[in-house]
Amino acid sequence: MARLVWAVVTYLFFTLVSRAAAATTWPSSVDELEDIMYLNTGYRARGFAAPVTPCSFSSEGAGRIAAAEFIRTAFHDMATGNTFLGTGGLDASIIFELGGNQGDNIGPAFPSTLTKLAPFFSSRSSMADIIALGLYAAVRSCSGPAVPFKSGRIDATEAGPVGVPLPQNSLFTFQNQFARVGFNATEMIQVVACGHTLGGVHASNFPQIVPPGSAPDDVVHFDTTTKFDEKIASEFVSGQTKDPLTVGPAKSVGRDSDYRVFSSDGNVTISAMANPTTYTTTCKALLQRMIEVVPSGVPLTDPIVPYEIKPTALQLTLLSGGSKLQFAGEIRVRTTSRPASQIASVDIIYKDRNGASSCGSCKIPTAVKGTAAGFDDSFAFYGFTALLASDTSISSFIVLVTLTSGAKTIYGNGPSGFPLQDQIMLQSPQSCLASNVLTVVAAVRSTSSSGASLDLTLKVPRTGIIPPALQAQSVAMTKGAKVGPYDLYSAKYTLDASQTKNTKFDVSLTGGSVRVADSFKDVGGLGGACVPL
Repeated sequence: MARLVWAVVTYLFFTLVSRAAAATTWPSSVDELEDIMYLNTGYRARGFAAPVTPCSFSSEGAGRIAAAEFIRTAFHDMATGNTFLGTGGLDASIIFELGGNQGDNIGPAFPSTLTKLAPFFSSRSSMADIIALGLYAAVRSCSGPAVPFKSGRIDATEAGPVGVPLPQNSLFTFQNQFARVGFNATEMIQVVACGHTLGGVHASNFPQIVPPGSAPDDVVHFDTTTKFDEKIASEFVSGQTKDPLTVGPAKSVGRDSDYRVFSSDGNVTISAMANPTTYTTTCKALLQRMIEVVPSGVPLTDPIVPYEIKPTALQLTLLSGGSKLQFAGEIRVRTTSRPASQIASVDIIYKDRNGASSCGSCKIPTAVKGTAAGFDDSFAFYGFTALLASDTSISSFIVLVTLTSGAKTIYGNGPSGFPLQDQIMLQSPQSCLASNVLTVVAAVRSTSSSGASLDLTLKVPRTGIIPPALQAQSVAMTKGAKVGPYDLYSAKYTLDASQTKNTKFDVSLTGGSVRVADSFKDVGGLGGACVPL
């Protein structure tokens, strides 16, 4: 019967249209960022877009718009790059460049933005990627286009050169600065119009442009809407602009930079940008190019799109006596075009550790755990817990989604299914964090000739720098008791008090040409007492 079940599944896989056929194969280097990008609200929400939602919001008080500051941070980080030399660009060097050196990055917007973004920085999400993703979230939250986001940026380790465009710069200087990062004279106008649709000029930063006490909350906004739209352009063309870098005190002190930029080609480009469709499509393309200015030799991924089916929080755990493994986790199903109300069931169909179907029915049912949403997508999570024989275990699985209409779709993650290794597993019940002392226990298959290692990624505070540094630390694990077909290994590590909530760790096999690990575990998810097996 088991062979028949798998044969039917194989037939379905090749005969039904799988929407995941062209999607990213799981697991992938983008998995953490994909969660951050798409899970805004609801179950397992990451909350990345919360600081910029709604568009007019800022936790810093009246007159501030966090979305504008997210966009400005990405631009300022990128703006000192050099595409001719292949250096700089969006590389998070801005974290070393705060304080207004020669006029660059003045004001509280940049440190407050970096503080909001820093919690999402990890070994799987560089600060540069997080800054770029911040632009996506800010633009989309303000009803702008979904700017395609690629990952793979590498963080700088020191400050870059000065050279952010400043209001007092000449048109010639502006054109050279934009050319240095890959934008011609027309694109310079377009990028400025895209960047200045939100926010404004603050008296505390530029008193010559906005004299203190001259405007509500000491800020003059670039246009009349708090929305990512073409008003910055249409109001300029119609002569109704209130843009403080176009009219007002800025003109008399030579700081009317938006006027110089917008009028540099006789208003041809800015007039075209006054069209809503042109504005949106142009900004989508140019903002993507902007956040993809990176040092030469830094490859970026394809644009990240949401998985149709994504395993989440999978965990194998050896149970007392050693004859059984608990297999638990969740399956995230994208419900954007297929509402959860139309899904009758989600089932896991798996193969044993030898790739065979000696596991009875090989089928694990799931139950709804919750729903989540992003700007443009919705998801439902289906949880499960199953017992597996430890000697046969599991090596891969596929997911069968059955609709209320009776239609079935198999999601196979490519020809090999969703992989799962059982050579080394974190034993969460036997692991704990007590009085800042981390105890980690792992189960290693006795057939393995390797030892085990506890690999920590620690966040180490840096004076005057946002965010903390990431520090890798490995601890050899000590072999202990044999339980069934597994040996238990353990290690201890004392954490700093600041690291007890934000440390990630892996347990891995030592030796071998291919790293085998149970990875990206969260210290904050462990209990306060270790339970004997």
